[in-house]
Amino acid sequence: MRAPTLRRLINVIGLVIALITTVAIPATYASISYMAQGDLISAEARLNASRVARYIYQHTAMWTFHKVRLIEVIELAVSDDEKVRQRIFAGDGRLVVEDGEALPTPTMKRSAPIIVSGKEVGRMEVEVSARPLIERTATVSLFSLCLGLLAYLSIRILPLRALDRTIRQLGQREDQLAATNQQFEAALTNMPHGLSMFDAQERLVLCNRRYAEMYGLPRDLIEPGTRRADIVAFREAAGIGIIGTTPVNQDADVDPCSGTMVLDNQHQNGRTVRISRKPMSTGGFVSSHEDITAIRHAETRIAHMAYHDALTELPNRVQFHQEMTRALTRTRQGESFSVLCLDLDHFKSVNDTLGHPMGDALLRAVAKRLQGCVRETDVVARLGGDEFAVVQASTNEPHIATGMAQRIIEALSAPYELDGHQIVIGVSVGIAVGPDDSEDADQLMKAADMALYRAKAEGRGTYRFFEAEMDAKMQARRALELDLRGALQNGEFEVHYQPLVNLAANKVSGFEALLRWTHPIRGRVSPANFIPLAEEIGAINQIGAWVLKQACADAAQWPDDVRVAVNLSAVQFKSQTLVLDVAAALGASGLSSRRLELEITESVMLQDTEATLGTLHQLRGLGVRISMDDFGTGYSSLSYLRKFPFDKIKIDQSFVRDLPDQADSVAIVRAVTGLGTSLGMSTTAEGVETQGQLDRLRAEGCTEVQGWLFSKACPAAEVAGLLTSVAKRCSAAA
Repeated sequence: MRAPTLRRLINVIGLVIALITTVAIPATYASISYMAQGDLISAEARLNASRVARYIYQHTAMWTFHKVRLIEVIELAVSDDEKVRQRIFAGDGRLVVEDGEALPTPTMKRSAPIIVSGKEVGRMEVEVSARPLIERTATVSLFSLCLGLLAYLSIRILPLRALDRTIRQLGQREDQLAATNQQFEAALTNMPHGLSMFDAQERLVLCNRRYAEMYGLPRDLIEPGTRRADIVAFREAAGIGIIGTTPVNQDADVDPCSGTMVLDNQHQNGRTVRISRKPMSTGGFVSSHEDITAIRHAETRIAHMAYHDALTELPNRVQFHQEMTRALTRTRQGESFSVLCLDLDHFKSVNDTLGHPMGDALLRAVAKRLQGCVRETDVVARLGGDEFAVVQASTNEPHIATGMAQRIIEALSAPYELDGHQIVIGVSVGIAVGPDDSEDADQLMKAADMALYRAKAEGRGTYRFFEAEMDAKMQARRALELDLRGALQNGEFEVHYQPLVNLAANKVSGFEALLRWTHPIRGRVSPANFIPLAEEIGAINQIGAWVLKQACADAAQWPDDVRVAVNLSAVQFKSQTLVLDVAAALGASGLSSRRLELEITESVMLQDTEATLGTLHQLRGLGVRISMDDFGTGYSSLSYLRKFPFDKIKIDQSFVRDLPDQADSVAIVRAVTGLGTSLGMSTTAEGVETQGQLDRLRAEGCTEVQGWLFSKACPAAEVAGLLTSVAKRCSAAA
């Protein structure tokens, strides 16, 4: 920009700043003062309207005639600093009271409705003179005018002096710049990397010869002013564009200090170019382009060799150790995993008789079979020689690792056909479980090795766990499974009954049937241990059918107004024989279907909903009652109440336990009992152990209760006595 132009620009800037200073300050002051004054008298109007409303509320009929009293009411808030005129209008617009003299013009008015009992009966108006505000604004305007003149003189004089000094300096620097440009041109031409510079509009400023050579750009595309989009389009058409459409600011390393962005681009011709882009203060950027294809190939190969076995291409010991470390990190979220160490049996004899090339071919075949035995989430590695290892993810139960070990032993023991030779080998497996055996990768590997040596010492071709107690746990589970399968035939099961007490009648209304197992050697086995196992092995259907028959047979001996409740497993709903089992139990015992109540949990409803609802409707068709157990502990209990009309909902003992002290538990019990009442369903609270819990449940309208306060579950022979003893307790508790 030339000096005369700069001079004119400085003058214009000075005038603009002076004008803004002169106008903006008084305008801002006037605006803010006006709004503040308006807000103040609006607040005054609302306050006096509120006071008048209270007075009107006390003198509803004759208030419009109490002018003197109304003036006293509104004078309570009148300011002494300014003259104020206040008016009260009736609902029809008629002036009722006016307080204050006429004000100098112009004036400001604000009003507020007078609301009595939700109805507008009048209007309060407050008026002040705006003349003081105008006078203060004029004073501020005079001050702003002086300030604007001062600003204009300061801007006009000082920059013009600096401009003259700058013009003299520019003349000297032009000569220096010409010499520097010559040096820069030589360096740019001989750079080994491509270099380009684009302005803020992404138009080419300059580029060197290497840049044009890397991308095969013709002369017309390296001229200054060429659009970057045209260069990119040419490269795409020539087959050397960037693979993918990732924006430049993604997948890049950015130096937070300089703002330099480094991005490696994979091109369509297979080349990889590293671009270092640095923004310029003008809004453009300068980029250097380095062909790193050969470097990338070398890095990829070196990285692969560092983490993979050269013979089998499986992960090596280094990568396997990293995988174990990552798996141990995931155990903090409750996951567990297994490490399987494998050693080929009789591999040495293959090497000795058929030679190392055949041994290498056998190792590659073993690696392929191993990969076919694992999931995508598992990792197979070769540790060296004939030693392999597997990290098996998510093995929360020991039998999952057992299953993989058995698959590996079976797969690797099958004959191999290699170069006309049939080769048969075996494999021994040692298993360690993380984090149970150790939370350190090296120690976990050592544990698996120790288990492997144990497997080899005990005959090869088998697997062993590291800790004896883990192995014992698996053996104990298998033994418990065998005992469970024979428990029904051996008559080891027994049904106990816990009373359900009706709070309105203060008597036993029924009993819940609870399965008990007394093993001749183990003694009493907890249902928490054998029920899930029975469901897992499929024995629950047979056991459940027996419980139904036994409970119905026992209940047939009770009074006609006493029901029996039997829990159903989600597995029983998959058997397709549940309805027949219920019908058979009712028919064999002669028990009225109205006296049988079947309890299901939300896990039943989580299954095939249509089939489950169909089964429930068939059971309802037999005349039995259906109740939802553990209500409120799942996520969808309320939605299931809409899908099926249950006869009863049972409040889980976790909500009863904190009664009567915990407010949240009281609120939940109140909500469930209220829900049951509104839907025509009775409610039963489980786990009642104290008188305080009973009193709260009775107060909240609960229908039934059960728990140790009345009785534990007892054998069928003690039911008659329970009916009498519980009746006495009910009378005492009431």
